[in-house]
Amino acid sequence: LGTDRDEAILRTLRDATDREIRVDANCGWTVKQAIRMLPVLEEFGVTVLEQPLVPQDIAGLGEIRRRAAIPVIADESCLVAADIPPLVGHVDGINIKLAKCGSLREAIRMIAVARAHHLQVMLGCMIESSIAITAAAHLAPLVDIVDLDGAALLANDPFEGATIHGGQLALPTAPGLGVTRR
Repeated sequence: LGTDRDEAILRTLRDATDREIRVDANCGWTVKQAIRMLPVLEEFGVTVLEQPLVPQDIAGLGEIRRRAAIPVIADESCLVAADIPPLVGHVDGINIKLAKCGSLREAIRMIAVARAHHLQVMLGCMIESSIAITAAAHLAPLVDIVDLDGAALLANDPFEGATIHGGQLALPTAPGLGVTRR
């Protein structure tokens, strides 16, 4: 979301499916817009609101969180583990992306810090090949929400790795990450 057509987008999604809807406003709202959208999100059964504000507006995230009935998750506001403590009390959770944090080691550190602060942990991605998606997928048992569909959006992923079937993530069985070249 984060467009001038947000309500229409939600209506189209809800008309097409009864499945869970999580939204990412991609830093596209102001605090006032986000608060105005909260009843709309509730109307369409949205279960998570990800990064509604620009990354540096931590206080604004807290204002939205206090009014929201659904979890508010930081994405662009949280790149590495050191970004987590200032978010405590302002968000319900964080989204970890290997492309943002830079390594599996930092992702594991982020999970530990988030858990120490009783935050939810989401594992997300950018549009990435199956190498990065499969690496991230190995962390899935440690998190609450998994959103690793980036490779599915590629027309020509040169690798095969983790797959999604019926909404279920499946890891490959080959050695190492399990990724093979197509």
